[in-house]
Amino acid sequence: MGFLARRTSTPPAPATPATPPATVSPTPSRINWQHDRPVGWTALPEPARRALAAAGWADTAPMAAYAYAPTTRRDAGGRFWRDTDAWWIDQATLLTVRAREALIPLGMGADARPRLGVQPGGGGRVRVAAHPLSGPPPTGQRWRRPQSTDPVCGHGEVRLTDAAIEILPRAVQDEIGRPTGQGGIRSYPPHGGYYDRVYAYRRVAPTELLVLAAVRECGAYPDPDTAIDAADWHITTYRPQVGAPSESTLAM
Repeated sequence: MGFLARRTSTPPAPATPATPPATVSPTPSRINWQHDRPVGWTALPEPARRALAAAGWADTAPMAAYAYAPTTRRDAGGRFWRDTDAWWIDQATLLTVRAREALIPLGMGADARPRLGVQPGGGGRVRVAAHPLSGPPPTGQRWRRPQSTDPVCGHGEVRLTDAAIEILPRAVQDEIGRPTGQGGIRSYPPHGGYYDRVYAYRRVAPTELLVLAAVRECGAYPDPDTAIDAADWHITTYRPQVGAPSESTLAM
């Protein structure tokens, strides 16, 4: 049976323009910043950074670089170690790094868990894979956020996230897709305000890389949170070809 419309002798009312849907301001996303914790490349242990520099790697300013929070592990024999994973990218090289530090127990803490310290005399190792990059030079864009009339922007609810790219414009998020690596850094300039950096990369294919570096800065007026939400993003994108890696293990 087909659809049967009810008949009526009353002429239809003149059409009225549809009311446009109310504009909903997106809830600002912010990284779970930790002011006093080392972040970015500096989270990689200093002995590992020195070992890389001595081998001729990561001794210049990168386009994008990040080190993650260390992970402590224990093997079946009761030995402890700490792994810190990181990556570093300039126009010529992608480095993927794992720094492993040997740990020793230093007694028990108040929570009945062992307190651990780095083993004296070193014993740490840095495993590094160096991937050569080649391709056209990076490109830059400026993303300006439209003016908002929402009086609560910067003072109402915000969504905290551990995924750094989620604070970038939606079109940029769509371009990077699901990153192979990502990280966000917030600095606090001495003159006030915030300085944000977001770094990410994705292995688009075995021989193709997409690298993204985004920065924005604000002052302290009317308050830093409101100002940073309205600040422009300056975004650099790099799409190089990736060569076969060379792998090395360095002593720390």
